[in-house]
Amino acid sequence: MTDLLPEPNDKPIAHVRALVDAFSTEPACVGNALSDGRYFLDRKYDAMARRLGTLFWLPVPHAYTAFCYAYSALFGIPNFTREALMRQPDRFSQKRLALTIRSTSGFILDGFGYDRRTDRHRKDIYWPGPVIRSVHVQSPKRDKARISNPAMAYFGYHLIRAAERLSEHRNIADFQCQRQQHCDFFGDFFRSAGYPFPTDRREARDFSRIADALLAGDDYADFWHNIRHAANALGVALDIADLASFLPKRTGMFFRERIL
Repeated sequence: MTDLLPEPNDKPIAHVRALVDAFSTEPACVGNALSDGRYFLDRKYDAMARRLGTLFWLPVPHAYTAFCYAYSALFGIPNFTREALMRQPDRFSQKRLALTIRSTSGFILDGFGYDRRTDRHRKDIYWPGPVIRSVHVQSPKRDKARISNPAMAYFGYHLIRAAERLSEHRNIADFQCQRQQHCDFFGDFFRSAGYPFPTDRREARDFSRIADALLAGDDYADFWHNIRHAANALGVALDIADLASFLPKRTGMFFRERIL
């Protein structure tokens, strides 16, 4: 599939692309079940999805904050940010960013059985994979290329990190087990949409560090200011110092220089 990254004559981009190409598009083991992207239709897994949502994504303002963190990581990688802007130039503008966070967090919360608009649990679980596939697919009629595998993997990994870092349930006895289950479950949102995503958290971490080391920049530093504005519009309080420490090493350095 065509995507928005340059052709691999750019060595850093080629290296990052090669890392992602090695990731799996096969389902991960979630709990005692092998997810194939369809198991969400079976109600016997609803309790697991709802528990993970409660631990890592609710209440809704928590989801908004996690997206603020993950988008801040994305904005530190100009190549990846540029892809989204090529599809929708105002996506991260001060005027629109809060709406972007609301809408994107909504279909993620669907995967945990929660309706953001009514602020209550749904009767059914709605799998985000088809939405991710349809929203980010290549569209020749509208001159929109597919969001690249590296950009999607990078953003997805930082969404997982942010939701776990911000969880208010880190002191429960089985948090580490639930954290792994969350990573497996959330990763299948992307794998079932046709995007490679690591089944090994260490691979995801290493990929993030390498992408940051090779590709980080401050070309879109204005979007970090827009994040603060969006958080205010969404009614969430951002701990800017904690956000800075969350970001990968080089991105965090640029963020501190431009924001703190």
